[in-house]
Amino acid sequence: MKKITKRSCYQFLSLLIFCLAIVTVLNQKISLGYALIIIGYYLLRKSDLVD
Repeated sequence: MKKITKRSCYQFLSLLIFCLAIVTVLNQKISLGYALIIIGYYLLRKSDLVD
Protein backbone atom coordinates (compact mmCIF):
# COMPACT_ATOMS: atom_id res chain seq x y z
CA MET A 1 0.00 0.00 0.00
CA LYS A 2 1.28 3.47 -0.89
CA LYS A 3 2.30 5.72 1.99
CA ILE A 4 0.51 9.06 2.16
CA THR A 5 3.03 11.89 2.29
CA LYS A 6 2.55 15.50 3.31
CA ARG A 7 3.04 16.52 -0.29
CA SER A 8 0.26 14.30 -1.63
CA CYS A 9 -2.01 15.38 1.22
CA TYR A 10 -1.52 19.07 0.33
CA GLN A 11 -2.15 18.31 -3.35
CA PHE A 12 -5.34 16.39 -2.60
CA LEU A 13 -6.59 19.12 -0.26
CA SER A 14 -5.89 21.82 -2.85
CA LEU A 15 -7.76 19.80 -5.49
CA LEU A 16 -10.81 19.58 -3.22
CA ILE A 17 -10.66 23.31 -2.50
CA PHE A 18 -10.40 24.13 -6.23
CA CYS A 19 -13.47 21.97 -6.94
CA LEU A 20 -15.37 23.66 -4.13
CA ALA A 21 -14.31 27.07 -5.49
CA ILE A 22 -15.71 26.23 -8.93
CA VAL A 23 -19.04 25.19 -7.44
CA THR A 24 -19.11 28.32 -5.30
CA VAL A 25 -18.46 30.62 -8.28
CA LEU A 26 -21.17 28.85 -10.28
CA ASN A 27 -23.58 29.52 -7.40
CA GLN A 28 -22.92 33.27 -7.74
CA LYS A 29 -20.84 33.61 -4.57
CA ILE A 30 -17.94 35.26 -6.35
CA SER A 31 -15.95 36.65 -3.41
CA LEU A 32 -16.00 33.35 -1.51
CA GLY A 33 -15.02 31.51 -4.68
CA TYR A 34 -12.01 33.75 -5.25
CA ALA A 35 -10.96 33.35 -1.62
CA LEU A 36 -11.08 29.56 -2.02
CA ILE A 37 -9.01 29.80 -5.21
CA ILE A 38 -6.35 31.77 -3.35
CA ILE A 39 -6.29 29.22 -0.52
CA GLY A 40 -6.07 26.35 -3.01
CA TYR A 41 -3.21 28.04 -4.85
CA TYR A 42 -1.37 28.60 -1.56
CA LEU A 43 -1.69 24.91 -0.62
CA LEU A 44 -0.53 23.84 -4.08
CA ARG A 45 2.57 26.03 -3.81
CA LYS A 46 3.19 24.73 -0.30
CA SER A 47 3.10 21.16 -1.60
CA ASP A 48 5.98 22.04 -3.93
CA LEU A 49 8.12 23.17 -1.00
CA VAL A 50 7.50 20.12 1.21
CA ASP A 51 10.03 17.32 0.92
